[in-house]
Amino acid sequence: TTSGESGDILYSGRLTGERQIRANLTANAALGLDWRDYIGIDGHDRVLSAEAGLTWWLNRYAGLTTRVRSEKLTSNLPGRDYTANSIFLGVKVQR
Repeated sequence: TTSGESGDILYSGRLTGERQIRANLTANAALGLDWRDYIGIDGHDRVLSAEAGLTWWLNRYAGLTTRVRSEKLTSNLPGRDYTANSIFLGVKVQR
């Protein structure tokens, strides 16, 4: 990139929701849209994402969490399109 110029501009939006299913179980879901516009070339990327997760609370401070995510990137630049699916496992701590 040229000094003083941005290489790209990213526009991003995300919609999330969370619901307590039981006293010790919380579900969440999210939808996302990202648009990356490259400066100096006629290029852009669009990323659509969706995820869903659960947290099983062991006590009021710690829980086991899992999340499933799917992401699809489409671009007008050659060779950049992809689809990724992920599973995350972890521990959530709050105070």
